[in-house]
Amino acid sequence: MNLRHRMATVTKQPVTWMAAGVLALGVGFAVPAVAAPPMPGYVGSAKSSVAGCPFIAWRLARGEGGAIHGISYYSDLSGLSQVSGHVDNNGHFTLTLKSVMGNGPTGTVTGSRSAKGLLEAELKGTGCANMHVEMNTAPDLNNWSAYQPGGSG
Repeated sequence: MNLRHRMATVTKQPVTWMAAGVLALGVGFAVPAVAAPPMPGYVGSAKSSVAGCPFIAWRLARGEGGAIHGISYYSDLSGLSQVSGHVDNNGHFTLTLKSVMGNGPTGTVTGSRSAKGLLEAELKGTGCANMHVEMNTAPDLNNWSAYQPGGSG
């Protein structure tokens, strides 16, 4: 083995050991990922009551104190809206839809919780934003596999 080859081998070994040490140190200090807490909510979609209009889909989260927030969008993805509102202790709610992207549905939703545990609602708005929808309970919007149609929550 010539001198140049031996010098290259000797100088590479400390770098390799240093890299291995840094990697081991990093693994030792790694913090495990923490799952998001469950976020109960409602999901659903239904055909607009206006002929020739796309379906309207919903994904709503229930917050503390009866707050409801989420999104609503047309199934052809022509627009997305922010949904916000409140549900009272008797299960009656009012929501407002405000377009935030494209031509999202706009209007007011009123409804209540049915005996089956679904949210039954009427959307009154402009253009295609008119419909009747039943939304299913989603125990955890962070875990789509936990979704159970008609479940309680």
